[in-house]
Amino acid sequence: MEWAHTAWNMIKQNNNTRAWSQQDLSGLTRMAEIPTIPQFFAGRHVFITGASGFMGKVLVEKLLRSCPDIAKIYILMRAKRGKSPLDRLQTITNMELFDRMKQEQPHALEKLVVVTGDAIKPGLGLLAEDRQILEERVSIIFHVAASVRFDDSITYAVNMNVRGTREVAELALKMKNLVVLLHVSTTYCNTDREVIDEVIYPPHGDWKKSIEMVENIDEAVLRLITPKILGGLPNTYTYTKSLAEHLIKDYSEKIPAVIFRPSIVISTLDEPIKGWIDNFNGPVGLMVAGGKGIVHCFLADEDITSDYVPVDIAIKSMITAAWYRGSKR
Repeated sequence: MEWAHTAWNMIKQNNNTRAWSQQDLSGLTRMAEIPTIPQFFAGRHVFITGASGFMGKVLVEKLLRSCPDIAKIYILMRAKRGKSPLDRLQTITNMELFDRMKQEQPHALEKLVVVTGDAIKPGLGLLAEDRQILEERVSIIFHVAASVRFDDSITYAVNMNVRGTREVAELALKMKNLVVLLHVSTTYCNTDREVIDEVIYPPHGDWKKSIEMVENIDEAVLRLITPKILGGLPNTYTYTKSLAEHLIKDYSEKIPAVIFRPSIVISTLDEPIKGWIDNFNGPVGLMVAGGKGIVHCFLADEDITSDYVPVDIAIKSMITAAWYRGSKR
């Protein structure tokens, strides 16, 4: 963190060689005024999309366990496969992932509030009364919901990853107490570049026109022209996540926002339990299949590096990014 490096440099420079200057003392005073992460979240109402996904589950658990004074966490959730949103939440919180949190913060689950809705629907599918509550109370948003399949149609991917992000940003515009909107993107939304810096690169398309396109052109036609739409990008996932970054960039002129780019997210390193994962996608599935003797060999390019990050490390970084942006006002 910038302030941590500043403090350390000040200490090294002084280190009993001279008296502390007034400027030094005022700098340390300002740093002392910055809240810790638990202090930052204390008393705040947080809105999370995508809480039923892999990263979303770990995010909810970490906030409840490590930020005990958080006021409420509102979770956007839809009915699915005959289960109501409340039933789905109970299934999630019954997972082993939440056992440690229940021991350390036995009443934390009371802070979870299900908000019925769907990230792919206009207005997030929110009821008017739920929208009003969010607008009046929420000060932090984690937008984690996304379609992460590489083979989704351009229509579905745009509606979920681009239009859904726009609906979250529009909701954020009306929030009276908003201090930060964190949007989860991906390291791989610029696969046409070998090195990715912390900048937003030129767009691969126009996010506004993309929404208009899928809302007005027949899906069969869109399937035919999808390769041309994608240009040099490999799939609809990377294309739409790239568009969503530019959407957030545009809205960041009006709301405090931060874009978070994780790489390939794998099982937990340490928290709340070692090696936890709820799916066999990506490299973990390959390792399990190899360990079981199902997969004996596979084709690979030795010149390509796969960047993995344990989900608990990614979530800590995500929370820290929200804290840093929210404290920076």
